[in-house]
Amino acid sequence: SEVVMAKKIRIDQIGDFAEEAYDAMLRAVVLTADKKLKEGTPVDTGRLRMNWQIAENSDSGPQVPEGTYGTSVTFPKKVNYTKEKMGNTYSIFNNLPYAEPNVLGTNLPKSWGGQFRSKGNQVQKGWFYQTAKEVADFAKSFKFRG
Repeated sequence: SEVVMAKKIRIDQIGDFAEEAYDAMLRAVVLTADKKLKEGTPVDTGRLRMNWQIAENSDSGPQVPEGTYGTSVTFPKKVNYTKEKMGNTYSIFNNLPYAEPNVLGTNLPKSWGGQFRSKGNQVQKGWFYQTAKEVADFAKSFKFRG
């Protein structure tokens, strides 16, 4: 069993402490979501996995060029900021044209014959929603240790 000591702060420090805790939680949730999305993304050339991006107060960024990227899960690709902080909105997105059918299982290409496909059956349709639930559960269980 873990013993957690209460941090003593003066009343005039409550605002700063709350902001620090919120920023820590936001950072942890954003980075966890990015990692879990990358881990769950099916890989052929690795371009889809490599194209996950995080933007502050935006949901757009450049596409990674065509090529072979492998299966590694990379550090977050932050488009227009360096550190998550309270007051901003963070979007994790993948703007490749084939991201929607591979991630959400919607807007399937005609060549798929109306059926969700994943090369080598790496993932099942709906995998994204399980990932979203895992991130939500992580956020609910987050404990600030500042």
